[in-house]
Amino acid sequence: MADVPPEELALSRGVFSSFWLRCLALAALTTGVLGCNLIETRPTPRGPNVLIVTIDTLRADYVGAMTTRTVETPTLDRLAREGTLFENASATAPLTLPSHTSILTGQYPPHHGVRHNSIYRLPVKAETLAERFQAAGYTTAAFVAAAVLGEQFGLAQGFDEYHDEMSERLSASGGFPQRSATEISEAAIEFLARTDRPFMLWLHYYDAHASYEPPEPYRSRLAPNLYAGEVAYVDHELGRVLEALRKSGRGENTIVLATADHGEGLGEHGEGSHSYLIYESTMHIPLLVRGPGVPSGKRVTEVVSNASVAPTLLALASLPPLADADVADLTPLMRGEQSGAGWAYSESLAGQLDHGWAPIHAIRSQNEKFIQAPRPELFDLAADPHENANLLGAGEPPYAERLASAQQRIDEVKANEAAGARVAIDAETRARIEALGYVVPSGEGVASANAPDPKDVERYGPLAARSGELMGLGRWAEAEAVTLQAIEKLPGSATLRENLARIYLGVHRKDLALEAANEAVRLAPDSPWSYALLGEVRIQLGDHAGGVAAFERALALNPKLPGAHFAVMSKLRFGGSLEDAEAHAKRGLALGDYGPGAVEACGEAWEQAGEYERAIATYQDGIARAQEAPERLHMRLAIQYARLGDEEQFEEHIALSGEAPRDLPLATRLAIVWAARKEYDKAEPLFRALVMRDRTHAAPRMLAHLLRQTGRAAEADRIEPAFEPALRLEHIPGGLGPSRGPRG
Repeated sequence: MADVPPEELALSRGVFSSFWLRCLALAALTTGVLGCNLIETRPTPRGPNVLIVTIDTLRADYVGAMTTRTVETPTLDRLAREGTLFENASATAPLTLPSHTSILTGQYPPHHGVRHNSIYRLPVKAETLAERFQAAGYTTAAFVAAAVLGEQFGLAQGFDEYHDEMSERLSASGGFPQRSATEISEAAIEFLARTDRPFMLWLHYYDAHASYEPPEPYRSRLAPNLYAGEVAYVDHELGRVLEALRKSGRGENTIVLATADHGEGLGEHGEGSHSYLIYESTMHIPLLVRGPGVPSGKRVTEVVSNASVAPTLLALASLPPLADADVADLTPLMRGEQSGAGWAYSESLAGQLDHGWAPIHAIRSQNEKFIQAPRPELFDLAADPHENANLLGAGEPPYAERLASAQQRIDEVKANEAAGARVAIDAETRARIEALGYVVPSGEGVASANAPDPKDVERYGPLAARSGELMGLGRWAEAEAVTLQAIEKLPGSATLRENLARIYLGVHRKDLALEAANEAVRLAPDSPWSYALLGEVRIQLGDHAGGVAAFERALALNPKLPGAHFAVMSKLRFGGSLEDAEAHAKRGLALGDYGPGAVEACGEAWEQAGEYERAIATYQDGIARAQEAPERLHMRLAIQYARLGDEEQFEEHIALSGEAPRDLPLATRLAIVWAARKEYDKAEPLFRALVMRDRTHAAPRMLAHLLRQTGRAAEADRIEPAFEPALRLEHIPGGLGPSRGPRG
């Protein structure tokens, strides 16, 4: 079958004109809860329950017990009074996923290998806090509020329930799905009501992360400081959970630990948000513990790391320690028996991985902080808590011994460095993460010898984040303007060139997309993601051989990219073997864990190759494997059965497709199928609806073609020019050739 041209296959299985076949190819290219059944034979643990609360982006000085600011955190303040407060807790990274990985493993980022959001996952071989509690017989559950902590990034291991589904409610400013503190608290209260076994529960609140949109009365009461309003709102919602715990009679036998993954810049050191710098504004976090075995009213001043969370909770629950933890538990400090390590490590590789900047590392001791960077910094935190006066200024520093000690500690942490396990995310997850304000890195982040110091260029980083946000909203003209502005400041960023290529794809300027993708590859020649994007662009331009070659290069750099395996399957169109395509399909599905996204991509690849029976079988298998309602897979099957003219099967699957028919690419595919079968009465209303939903989409051209086919050329002439995209994208000044400055 692979030797038969796909156009002939299409014509033999349904009356497809070459125009509609090309449209179908174009539409194709534009295109939960993880539960494990509890084992009833588990032992019943004798230790206390455990509630871990991580409040995303919470600065230490926005907790009432730790500040003189005007804040409202009565719940956290009560935990501080009734338990132990660590006054000098430090985050391991100013990034959500790496820092939470440290919290759950007791390891610094070089050891666990998760160095950034969205491109790494915790390896299965790693041992987590949840796995240790699960093995001891605890019911383990997690409720997370951001896509950056999705199950695919590895933190779900050890949890009987891992709830990472996002709300359908969209944020007012970003337009992205989010889970509010109220939703997290209500889910937690429901969990407590239905759980009678000893439990370990993790709650992740995201609201204090930008953008700041606190509900009333917190918005008005704490205006204009909306960040403080978000913190107060989360504190209130946490209070509801603790009250439900108290009413259940389990409050006194539950260890409650509240902390943060990192803080927020709020303009200090020119950093509005977080990710690229590691000053105290983003690294100093609260850490409070209350419950059995925890002294009340105690304040510990020694420096500690949030990587100590896992060892400490295991010790308080009288469970064996994690074998590979980098830090000790904090219970001796609670009892005043020892001074602890006396220092904490932190890092940010975000600038390196996003834009090719230099990586930065830090050691925080009791009164000092050393930041290893192209221009190193040393701060006396006792005299200069806001880190405004670098002691390593002009002249020879008189701090050789202290610098050597700090450098030795950094080297010791990095000596335990492990290769990070990379993960490939689908387009939907990428869009959600970019909408949260994070940059999804494109390259391997190999910094050159003269790579910029992040503190010199960080102020341009938010432009890259804004670029991703605007793309996620489909605001192409604004996205282009911001991306070009960012490229002028950061000419060495492969990530920005990828953004630019995706923008041009979004408005069907594939010639410019090709230039941008080629430049991304030039800037990041070892990046599988840059090559994968180049492959996508080439295929959209009709260069299937060139596209497959780029995807094959991506797989040579990283063989664990499901999407690249599916793309290489299109080699069937020009001489590839069916056996090779089946091997790539199997590998891609396995890497995607047979999730709906992987199943869709694999089925799509079979469709593109003209292997429609295999596509149908793939979708059917995906439905059989699905743990949740696989609405999009039912929609995919409905489209296939419409193509085959099987009205009964079409009606059956369209009825099971839920909201999937509202998806723009899928709705377009169905309209094309009806048009190709000359069932214009079904195709025309769909095309008209699509035109009204997105005037820059290809639907106007397709509707115009349908009108001409049905003898309405005058109306077609009125429609197609009327809906030409208003966007007029131009080349970046100076072209997309070699960058004119250092790699940024």
